[in-house]
Amino acid sequence: MSRLFHLSLIDRYMLKRVCWPLAGAIVIGMAALLLERLIRLLDLFANRGGPLTLILKMLGNLVPHYLAIAIPAAFFVGILYATLRLSNDSELDVMRASGLSLRRLAAPMLLMAVVLTVASAVILGFLQPYTRYAYRALVYLVTETSWNSAIERGAFFSGFGGKTILIGDIADGGRTLKRIFIQETDDKGNNIALTAQTGELTNDPKTFSLTLILRDGVRVDSKPDGTGGRASTFTESKLPLEVVAPEPFREDRKESELSLWQLVLAYGEDGRGLGRDDVLAELNYRIVRILTVLFLPLLAIPMGLTSRRQPTSIRIVVGIAILIVYYQALNFGKDMAENGRASSFVALWVPFLLFAFGSLYLFYVANSRLSQDPFAVLFGSIDDGWRWLKRRWFGLFRRRRPA
Repeated sequence: MSRLFHLSLIDRYMLKRVCWPLAGAIVIGMAALLLERLIRLLDLFANRGGPLTLILKMLGNLVPHYLAIAIPAAFFVGILYATLRLSNDSELDVMRASGLSLRRLAAPMLLMAVVLTVASAVILGFLQPYTRYAYRALVYLVTETSWNSAIERGAFFSGFGGKTILIGDIADGGRTLKRIFIQETDDKGNNIALTAQTGELTNDPKTFSLTLILRDGVRVDSKPDGTGGRASTFTESKLPLEVVAPEPFREDRKESELSLWQLVLAYGEDGRGLGRDDVLAELNYRIVRILTVLFLPLLAIPMGLTSRRQPTSIRIVVGIAILIVYYQALNFGKDMAENGRASSFVALWVPFLLFAFGSLYLFYVANSRLSQDPFAVLFGSIDDGWRWLKRRWFGLFRRRRPA
């Protein structure tokens, strides 16, 4: 009974050492990814105007997409960092010397991998496709609807019943306008020019009718040949705008906007109008990404086995580089499969199987051979090469320095 309680304490201790760097990596990664997208959205809304709630809704729809990227990377970095700390503090040596195998110590991390694999399946299989479609629908709303196209700062627009409109500034989410110029021609061919200091846009959501309320402006009427001009001022003037309701966003979804179950049905129904290769590539790509999470601890733990005399930073850099190369290979394989240049098995499953069996072998070596670090020779060679390059680099500058 005490033995089981001792192991339970070890499990909780290992999970604690992994969870903190995992949570920190997820927070930092999500903040960086969402901040980069927020800058792009603010740039989009800067010239078109738009409510802040719409930007927040677009960012919310991007959370599952970025979570699918951040969770595997943060999980790998969290385990690698925790293992490096345990190795440097000689805690792993003490645990293994007391009779605990590396496989037993990795049990809570493997359990966490199963939980995160299920979470990745939910995100990649169902949440991400739905929110990706919703995000693209919001982008269409911002960029393609008539009024949002009309009120771009400093640009002429003539999409409302022959009226030419120029807006100098936009505020209050596109509802308050400043420095307005409008030119139109009436039924008799006379020219009408309106200028106003400010304006307010009101709309009727049921009839899609817009009314522009102009304040503190001047109206100039003239004949088609430019003669007989007459100017008048007004405090407030209402100008109806003829608006055609925007076409709805496409109902047909691309393969990246379908859930896993919908992809299976689409493949069985000969693509539902989608390319058969595209559907099969997307389906296998998601399955491979989901299963990859299971093998991340088996690679991170052997990479984290080090000693005080060995460099640790190089292992984190190389580990992140391995993940980047692997996921880039999957993206490249997906493109190859979609274009019909390679089968999904060769383009996606072969890289995954190499990654999976390579991780299993490295973990087996680390678990069965206590005195052998599977990455020691590799990282030692990389570190020696880096030191040699630094000596050559600084030596070259010392030789070129004038006496």
